[in-house]
Amino acid sequence: MCSVAPFLLPALDARPTMATTCAEGAPAAWGGHGYGYDDGDDAADIEALLWGINAVVRPPNTADLPKPSMDFLALSRRRGDHHAAAFNAMLRRIPSVRVVPSAGVDEATPTTPVAMLAAPRSYGDDAVTAIKTPPPPKKKQQCGAEYDADIDATFRVMETDPAERPSDDYLSGTQGRGMIMSDRAELVAMMHRFCRQYELAPGALHRAVSYVDRFLSAKKITGGDHELRILGAVAVFAAAKYEDRTTCRRINADVVAAFAGATRREVLDVERELVAALGYRLSGPTAHTFVEHFTRHLEKEEEGAAAVIVRSLARHLADMALLDYRCVAFLPSAVAASAVLLARETVMGYSTGPCLVAGYDLDDLRECMDAIYDMHENLLVWPGCAQMMEAWELTTRLRYSLPPPTRRPACIDL
Repeated sequence: MCSVAPFLLPALDARPTMATTCAEGAPAAWGGHGYGYDDGDDAADIEALLWGINAVVRPPNTADLPKPSMDFLALSRRRGDHHAAAFNAMLRRIPSVRVVPSAGVDEATPTTPVAMLAAPRSYGDDAVTAIKTPPPPKKKQQCGAEYDADIDATFRVMETDPAERPSDDYLSGTQGRGMIMSDRAELVAMMHRFCRQYELAPGALHRAVSYVDRFLSAKKITGGDHELRILGAVAVFAAAKYEDRTTCRRINADVVAAFAGATRREVLDVERELVAALGYRLSGPTAHTFVEHFTRHLEKEEEGAAAVIVRSLARHLADMALLDYRCVAFLPSAVAASAVLLARETVMGYSTGPCLVAGYDLDDLRECMDAIYDMHENLLVWPGCAQMMEAWELTTRLRYSLPPPTRRPACIDL
């Protein structure tokens, strides 16, 4: 229990309050001493005090609210009973503001901004109001067919670049007759075995042989067969890394060194020397590249099974052309066109159409096809020919025989 010092309440009897003024019957004055009432307080005084409080906080009476005018009360509450003239007069008394139109703007123009929508596109002149019918859709082409001409043109330019072409007489020129055609054929056959042993990408052999021919066109070999074997293995290694991204998991410098009978340091040194001699230009198209390009739509144009055999045989004939030094003088596209033509003659008969898809006529390819025929007629003379034919027959379970040159067609239909 807390105690507070007594104090005197204000003398309400000296200054009347709102309670004593607004509530009738309230006592005019009351005095207080300390916290309680004096001995004369009773129930009547407490009731009078409550009446005064009620007078202060009670809500206003209806009589205290402002009342409408008598004219308003005289109006009828029924709908439509107002006089039209009086109603119009009331509306006219409402103040209004007129928006003055800007100079040069018609009064009929809306003042609210209007979104301007673009006109529908037309297929002709914009001045023509009528929308023309769109042209019919073009016939669906084969996937990538629209780029064939550009791809072919790019390949043709790259294959004729002198920086990526080997010399056609480097055996008698750069090598000074230190190598003969059979030596080169044995080197290519060894590279073919290396590619098959490690199941490298199909185009790796063609690219590796291209690297070797270009290197031998620029530098003379003085180390004999051992140096040639290391060069061939390193060229396959470099071509495999370009053609197949996953080759590094199956073949590395140690594998190359074991195959070539060399050390790891020798392999890495020869690889650096090889790419430097090639000017670090390793991406030129090969005969395998053109075979894939010429036959990419062959399966959709011809019967499926025959087209697959034609493509496989064309790859094989292009591989065999790598063994012949005489084919170094031909462009890769000419070798590929010869291989595809012979494959189609062998599998599907004679060509009947006059189309020159590869851009060559028969006279341009006659010498290259004669070289391929010569290898098939002298399998025991050319090293590697019999091994390549045996490997293809084991892979495809097929045998082939080239038609005689006298039955050659007069046109190319690739």
